[in-house]
Formats: sequence, C-alpha cells, structure tokens
Amino acid sequence: MNILRFFALMSFLLFSTFVYSQVAVRGGLNYSNVSVDGSNVDFGSGSKIGYHLGLQGDFVLAGLRLRPALLYHVKGGKGETSGATGNTNLHYLEVPVNLALKIGGDAFSIIGEAGPYFGYLLNTSSGFVDNLDDRLNKSDWGINFGGAIELQGLGVGINYSNSLSNIAKEEQISGAFKTTNGNLTLFGYLKF
Repeated sequence: MNILRFFALMSFLLFSTFVYSQVAVRGGLNYSNVSVDGSNVDFGSGSKIGYHLGLQGDFVLAGLRLRPALLYHVKGGKGETSGATGNTNLHYLEVPVNLALKIGGDAFSIIGEAGPYFGYLLNTSSGFVDNLDDRLNKSDWGINFGGAIELQGLGVGINYSNSLSNIAKEEQISGAFKTTNGNLTLFGYLKF
C-alpha cells in the first residue's frame, strides 16, 4: 500500500467516525529541530518555530479513547554547514493515531495520550541546502505522546513527537549518519 493510499484510508477512518465520536478543529505552535547523528558530520542544528492545523477525532474504544488526527505541520530547524546558515522548513501531512486515557467528565477532564504517527513530506524550503526535496524521503514515522486539559469541549495541550525513521535518503548520506525530526507542540482544539 503506497503512502497516499494510506493517508486516504486514515482520512476516511477519521471522517467516518463523525457519527460515533466528536471531532475537533486543532491548531498550535511547533518547536522543532532536525537531528543529525553520526561521525564526521559537519552540520549544526538548532530549533525553529512553526505551526500545525487540522482535525482530530475522539471516540471511545473498549474503555479507552482513540484520538486519530489529520494535521498539516510545518517542521524543520535552523542549520549551519560549511559556514552557511539558514532555516529549513519541512511541510508534512501527518496522521497520529493515539490511544488516550481520559480522567474526569464533560465539564473538566485531563487526557493523557500516546501512539504512532505517520507523515508524508509535501514540500521543503531551505536557506542553505539546494534540492532538499530530492535529498529527503517522502515518508516519516515515529512515536508521539502528550496530554491535554479539556473544559466543555475546549482543550489545550502539549505533545512531543520523534522520528524513528531516517528522513534523509540513503544515497544522499551514504549511510554515514541518521537524520530525524523532533517536534514539541503546544496546541488548542475545539470540539463540534
């Protein structure tokens, strides 16, 4: 199954839960970086601020909650290599699929959640790397976890996600190092 079919299936599952669950509009800020690990790497990386927007589902599943989402993320980092510096922006369509535990009722609740995420790289821009689209894999996947406080359908939360896959193509890096995304998000959502 290719990645676009996977996103279509996840989107269908998210939107088909409208009858059985609540759906929320979600958005917030990202504090992200691109981590490069390996020997003989002449690359320094710092964090940058981006954003995310999308839809999030929430429905009961055997005493727990399943909270899938369809999100547009702007991730990336600040980088420095061979004297050149600049921002790198990585635009992803992501589907986190989290299991959640909700403590409390509709008036006030605390939610903890964790699960995998799957991302598809839509576009890139960089102030110091040429042809970045050709150097990165289109797919990214990893883990994420976080929590939220919810008041009558209005929620605020924090989440951290980290790649478990190498986002750089092997032929671009000769297997010398691993490149991953790290992303801390502060978000708000409104259920409808």
